[in-house]
Amino acid sequence: MLGFHILGDHGALVLYPIGWISSFFPSITFLFVLHGMALASGVFPLAKMARQNFLSRRATAVSLFVFLLYPIIFNTAIFDFHPEVFAVPLLLEALVILADSHSRAPWRVLLYLLFALTCKITISLLVFGIGVWLLLQKKRLAGFLTCALGVSWFLLVGWILIPSFGGENANIVRHTAKYSLQEGTLFDFQYLQSISGKLFVQIVSPASIEYLFLLILPVIYLLMHRSRRRLLFDLLPFTPLLILNLAATMARMTTLVYQYSLLLVPFLAVSVQRTLSSGPKGIIGYPTWMHRRGLNIILVWSILTFLIFSRASFFLGPFQERLETASDRREAISYVGNDSAVLTSDYLTPHLSRRKIVVQPNEEHLEGLDKFDNILLDTLYPGWNSSIEEQIISRLENNPDWFVKYRKGSVVLFEKSTH
Repeated sequence: MLGFHILGDHGALVLYPIGWISSFFPSITFLFVLHGMALASGVFPLAKMARQNFLSRRATAVSLFVFLLYPIIFNTAIFDFHPEVFAVPLLLEALVILADSHSRAPWRVLLYLLFALTCKITISLLVFGIGVWLLLQKKRLAGFLTCALGVSWFLLVGWILIPSFGGENANIVRHTAKYSLQEGTLFDFQYLQSISGKLFVQIVSPASIEYLFLLILPVIYLLMHRSRRRLLFDLLPFTPLLILNLAATMARMTTLVYQYSLLLVPFLAVSVQRTLSSGPKGIIGYPTWMHRRGLNIILVWSILTFLIFSRASFFLGPFQERLETASDRREAISYVGNDSAVLTSDYLTPHLSRRKIVVQPNEEHLEGLDKFDNILLDTLYPGWNSSIEEQIISRLENNPDWFVKYRKGSVVLFEKSTH
């Protein structure tokens, strides 16, 4: 779809084992099952950390709900397939080891972080942030090795792997559009210096302040804790990714709706859990009125912010919109051969993703329809950024090289003649 090899996108090596496993279960549903399992499995390392922190069973349960009900967790789980979700439990496992004062195995931390790095190149910035965070805690060996791992991975993937597999079109400088920069200037430091004022304004804009407020709102009670400075310090590893998000002019990078802030959640979950222990830095660090009611308040607040900021309501509205033609679309898809080059709408693309070529319609394709073997359209629900279905259908109906393979209601499948 992008016009280059998948490793040229984000250098996500984890897609290879996932691809191999999904070859036994060739369904988009299976990928979403993996998605949800990866995110939900974050409760296991958090439960281990709860035992380290001597949390009661009730406090442990509340801490797990805080993690699961953070809006970004749910929103990421139901929107598209994001390989970085597999980094969430790995990061939590690393944090469990780092929080254990008796642990003397930095190699285990590096191993978990290495696997997390295979999910997306930008995680190398997070790993570097973790290294700096460790150095500031005077954990010199672990900090230095972690920083080195993050930098090495970024250079290896960004300068060797991505260009090798994706070519010029996949170069990571293509992301400059997200920051309203001139094309190819992401690493032109002289140019970046000249527009530093503009970038600063983007970072401190009202939209950025709103974004920061929304990020902390589901766990805003942390700011009432006596150790809030320490708790905020523990969020430092996310700073490199946070700056990238704040500097972006693409609105989706500064909301709770999309996955761009997902990797902050493990650190927030760990910070919340530390405040729920019975020790001097635990629940008694909150104002007196929260000592007895704290767990109830935190649980209710998590449920409330989940209901407000998650997209759970989509199941009662937007996700129901196209159900009336769903069976027709499924039947039409069954007629599309595995070796077909297909032109179809965006929301049908995932269900046809095992075909040879899958392209979404735009004006350019009106003169190149013969490149495809099948064209599947739903005129009632054309999909995102698509408005030329009727033109395509009109051309195909008057073209002797094409015939209608399937038609029912608003769903129509054309196939190119083989004669």
